[in-house]
Amino acid sequence: MASARLRKAFRYPEDSSDDDGRGELDEEEQERVIRHLQQQNDKRNAEYGLVFAAIPLLSTVFLLPSLLSPAGIGFSTRIYSLLSILSLLATAYTMKYIPPQRPDPKGKRPIRNPDLMMYVRRFIIPGNAAICVLLGLVYLFSSGGSPPGHLPVAYLVPGALLMIVLLARHAMVSVDLKPLEDLRYEYKGA
Repeated sequence: MASARLRKAFRYPEDSSDDDGRGELDEEEQERVIRHLQQQNDKRNAEYGLVFAAIPLLSTVFLLPSLLSPAGIGFSTRIYSLLSILSLLATAYTMKYIPPQRPDPKGKRPIRNPDLMMYVRRFIIPGNAAICVLLGLVYLFSSGGSPPGHLPVAYLVPGALLMIVLLARHAMVSVDLKPLEDLRYEYKGA
């Protein structure tokens, strides 16, 4: 059998002045482009992880006075402030230390030996969401008479930041280079 060649469309010589380079990439160029894109994606994900972990940590500064102030604040306000701070810390931990997982297209889950950290990672987001719902209900049903220096609107901050972090994690997962890696082998040997 004769060697297979790719056919190219006929072009007049004056048309080729715009397109002197070839349109396809060889295997090494494909590898280099995919590796470069992966490095850019990893760098951008690390930057997002740092920024979106710092925002909840900085937000705890606004809740500390209601937790640490000695007079004028009731026990329930301190508990809700503590829950808010714990929620913000859990949100920062989620963004920084729990890598976003791409769902398996076939719906399979990896089998692992359970340990404490796996349980923490598995239940931190639902537990944090439950705390945020509780704080939202406290805000809805709180009376207008809040202590001076304390705003019940602060109870909505952990829920809002959790939603922002979850959206950022979803955006980080949405960039998938797997289809591009699968395409590179279609032209192998061409």
